[in-house]
Amino acid sequence: MERVSLALESYLEAIADIQAQDGAVSPSVLAEKMGCKRSSVTSALQRLAENGLINYHTYRPVTLSQKGKEVIESLDKYHNILQNFFQNILGFDEDYSQKEACKLEHQMSPEIIERIESFVASLKEPEAFKNSLK
Repeated sequence: MERVSLALESYLEAIADIQAQDGAVSPSVLAEKMGCKRSSVTSALQRLAENGLINYHTYRPVTLSQKGKEVIESLDKYHNILQNFFQNILGFDEDYSQKEACKLEHQMSPEIIERIESFVASLKEPEAFKNSLK
């Protein structure tokens, strides 16, 4: 997955949340959810559209593109891997694990997260982890 900045990933997640609830996203609703000015939202929407992550035209509702949906699916996967690792392997409570996973899913490379996933799987199948390192 090609990564965009943390800020743009946050906008993308907010768009996905609003779209799931309302079907489409108005920039003013997005600005309210993000707690920022409409001009900041417009700039972020333009960058997300340039990256092919959203369908955006001035004065129209915003929706995720297929590529944007794939990025959200990857972020959800990364979040779940990290949350599971923090809660079930490191023993942190669910709330803390969720918050930390939310922060780190944007910061860590896919390779690191996938290695964590392999490590967790290796606790059930140690040979699988060794083979994944080759």
